[in-house]
Amino acid sequence: VFKKQNSDFTILKNMIGYIQKFHREKITLNDIALSGSVGQSKCCKLFDKYIGMTPNAYLIQYRLHQSTWYLKNTDMTVTEIAHAVGFSGSSYYAEVFRKRCNQSPTEYRKSKRA
Repeated sequence: VFKKQNSDFTILKNMIGYIQKFHREKITLNDIALSGSVGQSKCCKLFDKYIGMTPNAYLIQYRLHQSTWYLKNTDMTVTEIAHAVGFSGSSYYAEVFRKRCNQSPTEYRKSKRA
């Protein structure tokens, strides 16, 4: 059991490392799975088992987390930040941000700078 779990963690660590390193670029599920040298279904199973979400949900959450730093610490526009963290467009970024954080990126920025 421990050997399998160790191997799972190594694979997961590689996949999470890949997401964190390349989150600014367009990443597919296949890219994530390949980074762990596993198939897409094994990739999804490992994320679900140990992280509790899909690889794509993790990627989006990571990008959102990165964006909060930019909102707090730079004067970049929301569009610039969306692209800087890997979102294809600012409207999608703003929509996802609002769903997760219950406020727009602009409102978040104002509340953190007050």
